[in-house]
Amino acid sequence: MKKATVIGVGSLGSCIAYELAAREIVDQIILIDVYRELAEGNAEDIAQAMAFRSNVDVTAGEYEDADGSDIVIVTAGKPRTPDMKSRIDLLKANIQIVKSVASNVKEIRGSPIVVTLTNPVDIMNFVMWKVTGFERGRVIGSAGMLDSARFRRAISRRLNVSVLDVEAYVIGEHGKNQVPVFSRVKVKGDKRSFSIGERDEITEEIRQSALSIISKKGGTVYAPASNTVNIIQMIIEDKPRLAVVSTVLDGEYGLKGISIGVPVELGSGGVERVIEWDLEEDEESIFYRGAENIKKIIKELSFS
Repeated sequence: MKKATVIGVGSLGSCIAYELAAREIVDQIILIDVYRELAEGNAEDIAQAMAFRSNVDVTAGEYEDADGSDIVIVTAGKPRTPDMKSRIDLLKANIQIVKSVASNVKEIRGSPIVVTLTNPVDIMNFVMWKVTGFERGRVIGSAGMLDSARFRRAISRRLNVSVLDVEAYVIGEHGKNQVPVFSRVKVKGDKRSFSIGERDEITEEIRQSALSIISKKGGTVYAPASNTVNIIQMIIEDKPRLAVVSTVLDGEYGLKGISIGVPVELGSGGVERVIEWDLEEDEESIFYRGAENIKKIIKELSFS
């Protein structure tokens, strides 16, 4: 029996819960929200949606109902709005929320793996790790696979090829210093090179992708939900696979004590291994610029 708890069940959290139920990845899903009726309404709605599909048990609950969860997904917090030029604008609004959630998650019985989505995700994932005191591999920020999905879409459109034929990843800070790793792009299994102009245009496209969607429909939902559930599926199925997630580093890439997007091997324990890629000079430069930005913000945080 596999159990997942979703904390914060607005548009994104409820979509993640629905996707988990539809894929039958877990047997039980607990929905927790400060607005209890919202959790109850979404739980019943999802349960009814599954009536002809699966026997998954979806209910609203409180933190004590999360005991025994294999996965805890945290989306609680204020979402990014069109007037916010950077995810960092969300820091003051969300840090106290995440600290409070983390204090409750810390008390959940068992050894859950926590997946953080609250923005700015690299900072919030660090806060989650710091407050819970969990092993670093059990606290994962979900963003890198979403950025990678946007990268793959941009390449597939530019080259007029199936997106399923594109292998491409984005690492680093989930924000202005994200690093599309052009040096590792493959199309139909073959390495593909890009001119400086192409790289600049594609990079700008994926940077603007989220704001474009937010300006048109109010928020990104389906893509972050689906890519997060992909990560959860890798963990639950325990078939170690490569993914890009934000994780707390302990010497890898020469960094320590920050959470940032890097390639990892995911398994039943969460992050089983951090994979260190050789990067081109410009990729490396942007990666460490993002790391310094995250490090600077973390130094200003208080955990007293």
